This record gives sequence, C-alpha cells and structure tokens, in this order.
Amino acid sequence: MIKPLALAVSVAGALLSTQGHAYNYGEHAATTLDKLINDYPGRYRGTANFAGAADWMQSQMGDAYSISRQDFSWGAGNSRSSQNVVAYAAGTKPQYVVVGAHFDTYFGRPTLQGLDDNGSGASVLTEIARNLNGVPLEYGLQVIGFGAEEEGLQGSKAFVNSLSASQRENMLAMINLDSLITGDMMYAHSGKNSVSNPGLASLREHAFKLAKELNINLFSNPGLDAAYPAGTGCCSDGESFEKLNIPVLYVEATNWELGDLDGYTQTDNPAIPGGSTWHDPKKDNEAVLTNAFGQERIDQRLRDYSRLLSRLVLELTNADLMASTASGGAVARAQQDNLQRQHQAQVNLLDRRWLTLQAASRDVGSFDGEIGIDGQYSADSGPFNEGRRLGLHALGDYQLTSSLSVGASLSYLNGRDKLERGGKLDSESWQAAVYALLNDGGPLWLAGDLSAGTTQFDSKRNLVIQANGGPVLLSQKLTGKTDALSLGARVIGGYDFDFGALKSGPFAGLDYSHYRIDTFHEKQDLRTALSYEEQSFDSVQASLGWRARGTFDLPAGMSLQPYGDIAWVKEMGDGRLDDILLTSRADGQARGARLGSVDKSYGRAQLGSQLAITPQLGLYAEINGRLGNDEGSQTGYSIGAQWLF
Repeated sequence: MIKPLALAVSVAGALLSTQGHAYNYGEHAATTLDKLINDYPGRYRGTANFAGAADWMQSQMGDAYSISRQDFSWGAGNSRSSQNVVAYAAGTKPQYVVVGAHFDTYFGRPTLQGLDDNGSGASVLTEIARNLNGVPLEYGLQVIGFGAEEEGLQGSKAFVNSLSASQRENMLAMINLDSLITGDMMYAHSGKNSVSNPGLASLREHAFKLAKELNINLFSNPGLDAAYPAGTGCCSDGESFEKLNIPVLYVEATNWELGDLDGYTQTDNPAIPGGSTWHDPKKDNEAVLTNAFGQERIDQRLRDYSRLLSRLVLELTNADLMASTASGGAVARAQQDNLQRQHQAQVNLLDRRWLTLQAASRDVGSFDGEIGIDGQYSADSGPFNEGRRLGLHALGDYQLTSSLSVGASLSYLNGRDKLERGGKLDSESWQAAVYALLNDGGPLWLAGDLSAGTTQFDSKRNLVIQANGGPVLLSQKLTGKTDALSLGARVIGGYDFDFGALKSGPFAGLDYSHYRIDTFHEKQDLRTALSYEEQSFDSVQASLGWRARGTFDLPAGMSLQPYGDIAWVKEMGDGRLDDILLTSRADGQARGARLGSVDKSYGRAQLGSQLAITPQLGLYAEINGRLGNDEGSQTGYSIGAQWLF
C-alpha cells in the first residue's frame, strides 16, 4: 500500500539534502551515489541498509514533491516484502511521465556496493528529480526508486499492479535507468512492445535527437542477436510497464557487440575479468571501477546522463513550453506597456507645449514652432528592469484667434527595454498629432489632441530554465518582430489661480487610447518558439488633479518655467490585457499567460522645468511616475532641448 512518510524522516531528509547549495550536472548524483555505496552496501530487503538507502533516496529528491512509500509483498503467503520510494509532482493536466530506477542490490550479498548496478541509475534518478524540483509542469512527473528489482522486478510489478484505470490511462511514458558506469557505450532502447507498434519507439528517437544536440554519444542495440530486436532493450523494471502500451525507454551502459551479443558482456577492458561486473561484490565497487576506468568515467557518465535525461523529462512534461509561455507573456506585456509609455511621452510633449503657449503672448495669425531632442530613462517598469528612449520631434501651431491656437506635431521615438535574463525589446515609433489650446490669458483653459502612431517591435528573449540551486536545464535565445498601431484622443481643462509669478489650480481630463499589436511569430525553429494572434485593447483614463506653473526671470535674459502636477487617475477601459494566448511551435497548442491585472485606480505625478536660455534655445528636465500603483511606479527621468522658431 501507499503511505505518507513519517514527519521525522521528512525533516531529516531536508537536513541531509544538498538542495540549498549550487551544483553542476552530475554533482548531486555523485553525492547520492557516494552515500549509497559506502554507507548502504547490501541494499536488499529486510536489511537496515535497505531502509537507510530508502531514506537517503527520498531526501535527495527535492522538496517540491509529494513523497510516499509503497509497501509490497510477494512469494508464498506474501512471505517477502520490500518498498518503493515514490515522488510525485503534479502538472496542470492529469497526464504524467514516470522515471524509475531500482536502488536495491543483489539479494544476500551484504558487501556488494552496487556502484554500477544500480547505484548509478538510482543516483541519476535523484538528480533528475532535483533538477526539476519546483519547475512548473504541464504533465506531472512521477519519480520512483524501485525495491526488489533483483528478485524478479517485484517493485515495478507492484507499482504497475497498484495503478487505477485512470492512472494507467494518463501515463504517457516510462524511462528506466539501470547500470550506467561499467559498459563501454551509452545506450537508449525502446521496449519490445515497439516491434509490433513502431510508434512506441518515439521516446527513443526523442532521446537520440537531444543527444545529438547535446553532443553526447548515444547508441542503441544493433540487433546482432535475433532474440533482441534492433533498437529494443529488456531485462529491467521497464518491462513491467510495456503491457500498458506506452513508450518505454531503457537507459543503460554496456556493449552489445561483445560476448553473446545480448548486452550482458559490458566491456572489453582487461581490468574487468570476464567483461562484466553484475552482482559481484569483488568487481561492482568503487575501488575496482575507479581503477579500471578512472574517476573521470564515473563523473562523465553521471554528468551526461543527467544532462540528457533532465532535458528529455523537461520536454516530455512540457515544462519547457510552460516556461516559454510565461517568458513570452512577459514580452507581450512589455510591448503593451511600451505602447502606453510612448503615448505618455506624446502627452508630456504636448503638455509642455501648452505650458509654453500659456506663458507667452502671441499675435493673431502668428505661427510658431519648435524642433527638439530628448531622452528618457525608466526604472521599475513592469516586467523589465529598465528602459531608455531617444526622441526627436517637430511641431508648429497657428494663433487662429486671440484665444485659440491650433497645431500639429510629428515625433520619432527609438527605445530599448531590458527584459528578464538579458533579453531586450527594441522599438521604433512614429507619432503624429493635431492639437488645440483654448485660453485667452485668463484662468480658464481647455486643450485637446488627436494622435496616431505606428511602432515596430524587435524582441530578443532569453529563455532560461533552472531549478533553485541546480544547473541550467535550458538556455535559448528567441527573436521576433511585429508592428503596432495606436490611436488617441484627449481633452483636458482647468482653472489656474493667479499668485503673481505662480499660477496653480485644479484640472480634469479624459484620455482615450486604442492599441493594436499585429500577429507575432518568433523566427527560430525551436519547440519553444511562440506566436500569437493580433491583440487589441483600449484605455480610457479619467483624471482629476492639481497643477502649478510659473515663470521666473533669470540673469542674462534667461527665464525658468517650473511646473508640476499630481492627479488621481481612474482607468475605465481595459488599460492593458490581463492575459494572452501564446501558441507553441512544438505542438501548435495555445497556452495562456497571465500578464497581471491592471490597477484601475492610482495616482500620477510629475515635476519639471523648462529653461529658456535664449528666445530660441530651451532645455527641459522632468521626472514623472505613478503613485500607489500595484504594478510599480514606472518612474521616468527625461531631459531634452528645443529650438523655437
């Protein structure tokens, strides 16, 4: 039966585990292996060393799993009994993948270390579990340390027999690890069930594809013995799963071209008399194997099997697609935020122009304008660490009547936002607007604008998957391009009380924006590459606030125009999309990524100053940001220069 592990053992496992320390591929397995062979030789049923080995296996799995022990019995009157160690991490879907290895040694041989058979497979099993510890999965992962394999595959048989109908139906694949050190070559075979159903060899082909990518030499049974068809394996716990009609992968190290051509002769190394170490306490131990092959052989096998199988399990559980979807969602979020910041830059440009017009006296029929350059640095900006923008603009306006000015502007923005793990989002935007200001020099004022913009996005995201403290399981660079369109309309007005050189008063505004981001496809031929369909959203912001502005004469004919405002903002539209569907190239399936709910009520403030050096040359500096917003302040620092004509 399955029963929860005692609390004391769980605490001890946590204290013994190395999960709090950083490690590279193979190192966690080496830690597991060292204790299995030196502290727990003779790991067979009924011994204290088997019980200790079971505790140690469990402690090495990782803390994100639900771990239990499965007791089982067999033989006449169930006279023999042992245990499996079963760790499970659920996915978002009910299907799951099984990875297993037996950790027992041949019965009745108390000095048998079993480094090759099967301390090696058991130790790599714990590292696979630890490498994926806490990584979000779409398909669940079941990691099993089998007992009593050496007595007729009893642990795996008991596990399979205990499965419910739904558990059998939802099992996607099984990977079995056994004897990874002594053999001359690394092998991966499919089950014999693939002979009549070639589709069940897909797991083997998947492993070979990854081995080629990782530059790992991997082989399969050449079929020189007719009793063992080419590409198939046998004789370990994987056999118990073949009757479930799922892909089974046997992972081992041996040499199918020696001896009876059946895989039981592992090596032609003269330091291993007879060519195998199976079940022999005098051969399957650390001293003999290290002397025969060197420590490098053991380290290399643990490292390469961990690299290959961790990546394989990552893909079988679609953990890579889950991580890619989350990462791609951050890029989509950055695109949407970028468009809104571009709109805010347009708003700030026209606001500064209206301040200039309100501070000046102009003749009816006069035409004035400016050209300028500015830069902005942003921090605390949503899904990225920081961003910068360089802008150029030209605008001009006509004094239509004594109280009405109308004008138009054209601006170019070049931006770069930093994304997670060194990624980036580059943007190039053109924005055009027509605007008007109604003010006769008195306290009442009213302004408005209509705007349109087009943006080209060029993204580079770095997809990195790494469990806490473990090695990097996947590191890929993905790039893509898309275009976007924005439309806007705004009206704002207020009343300024006169305090001499300072004018201050309330204002209220309504700002509507429509955004559309075109279909997006990443270029790389990788299973993690993403695409999404056209995205549209609207923002309708009502604002109520207070502003202050002034004009102060300085020496040498210069003047200073400080300004500032603070407002309460209410978002009455989408503001931004809350989620997005991203389609993975691997399977064509659309998966949802949460972009975060939009804070619909917050504050906004800015403080700046325009310095007129000459009647034609001006400089400005400004800081603006949000107050009390759940998504951060998105503080921006801007400086610029204008040439007025």
